Amino acid sequence: MKVKRVVFAIGRWMPIHLGHKNFLVNLAREYDRLVVGIGSCYENGTPRNCIPAVEREKLLRQVFRAEGIPDSRIRIVPVQDRPTFEQWIDDVVRICRRYHVTHFCTGNKEDILSILDEKGIRLDMEMIDPEVGSPFPFHATEIRRAIVEGRTELLDRMLPAEIRDAVIRQVSREIVAANEGRGREFIPGRQTTDMVFLVRDPADEKDYILLGTRNAGKKDFPNTAAIPGGKIREFESPVNAVARMFYTETGLRVKIADNTKEPADVLLPQLSDRVERMWFTGIYASPDTRVNGTRGGGSQCFAVYLRADIAALTPLLYSRHDMEDLRFVPVKEIPGMDLAFQQKDMVIDTLRMLDIDYQKAEALAVVDACGHFTGESVSRAKAHSDGVPHGAAHIYVWRKNAAGETEVLLQRRSHNKDSYPDCLDTSSAGHVEAGMDYLSTALKELEEELGLTPDAADLAPGFDQSIHTERLENGKPFIDREYNRVYFLQADPPRAALRLQKEEVSEVVWLPLSEITARIAAQDAEICVNPAEWERAAAYLKGVK
Repeated sequence: MKVKRVVFAIGRWMPIHLGHKNFLVNLAREYDRLVVGIGSCYENGTPRNCIPAVEREKLLRQVFRAEGIPDSRIRIVPVQDRPTFEQWIDDVVRICRRYHVTHFCTGNKEDILSILDEKGIRLDMEMIDPEVGSPFPFHATEIRRAIVEGRTELLDRMLPAEIRDAVIRQVSREIVAANEGRGREFIPGRQTTDMVFLVRDPADEKDYILLGTRNAGKKDFPNTAAIPGGKIREFESPVNAVARMFYTETGLRVKIADNTKEPADVLLPQLSDRVERMWFTGIYASPDTRVNGTRGGGSQCFAVYLRADIAALTPLLYSRHDMEDLRFVPVKEIPGMDLAFQQKDMVIDTLRMLDIDYQKAEALAVVDACGHFTGESVSRAKAHSDGVPHGAAHIYVWRKNAAGETEVLLQRRSHNKDSYPDCLDTSSAGHVEAGMDYLSTALKELEEELGLTPDAADLAPGFDQSIHTERLENGKPFIDREYNRVYFLQADPPRAALRLQKEEVSEVVWLPLSEITARIAAQDAEICVNPAEWERAAAYLKGVK
């Protein structure tokens, strides 16, 4: 009986280039089966590890699909980094045994081959070095560098044609963000997946999300609303993990039909044979145990959005594993709910990504020309489309540094904000809602956006101002007639004490008063603080002793 020749090729494929493609395709054709290991499968957020394994797997599958290699000949296995080389090589050996590997292939001399030689470790299989005789003298590092430097013309000679557009359109954003220090950080610990399962019900044309309640015995977030999810098993891909856990916790099957693209094609066989789509929303992790739980790690979030009759879906649900009280909740209730871990961020990000309206109609307090409340209210949309005057509170948080210089805390607006995304703005700000006043709004916004809870007496009223601006936003007229009351709060909260409202604020930075003034004067596009307001705010702060 002929023994099957199975080759295991491991690499980081960050991203896969023509050299990788050349030897992987040759291996797939020469051997009975090719097992591809995706190294550093959880590491993320650094210039070296900047592309999630989910996206690397899709690129690999696109390459094999383009070359006509059937899925049955390929197995893709995530391989995580370990604290020691011995632990990592033990994982490799167990993968090789699981898939009956006869040949081991890697060109990573620095991290693998040289250490094997140094430690005298001999694997019981034939070794293959793919770089011997390779006509492609470049490495993935050069591709990442070209993307960061904006030299996309170099990618034509480095990348397989079938993945070039995907790398430029999607993967390049991850690479640039990581190099600018904005990547999703990797937190060691338990690695999980979560599913945002959204349904548009034709009965009322409203959107709903599937939620459950974590049982009372949970150490983290007991009796708390949550989306389905759970732990990724050893050597399991996140895509397979989220499908498995979703079925385990809800009874609904999601079958992966085509994972070569983003979003992936999936089937829900209990409902119909219609192809649906599953998006990869991103990786969520935090060093703050208050939101990340006590076991560390991070979650890879996916989302499905389909049109279905909830009355027909509900009987298919049954609570098991760790989820209780499964139910469909209107998405417009999400902003007022608490969800476990960082799941509220996951849900809000998904709703924004899919352009699903989740905000309840916000009633703003109408004001007269002097900023007095008229007792009337207006929706946010109408206030900005018709230019109805309304109130707002702005707050500047400030401190004195060790040199006695005044510094001001600026928030960076979320990437998903409709206006001025990723720009630096006032410390905190918000519209006055119907039934509230300027001071209560200032206190509410400080707590919601930054997690600060000062006493009302700590807020110093600075000045009032009327602002009138007109511009186009998303192709529509935007008329902003605001009457602002500006407050000042002297505080120096530790970074760990700040709880940022991720859907509004991506980060905060302390900048010297003089630097802000200079950058606004130079019309620095990164700062969106109103120049007239800042002139008065700077004058106020200069006068504080």
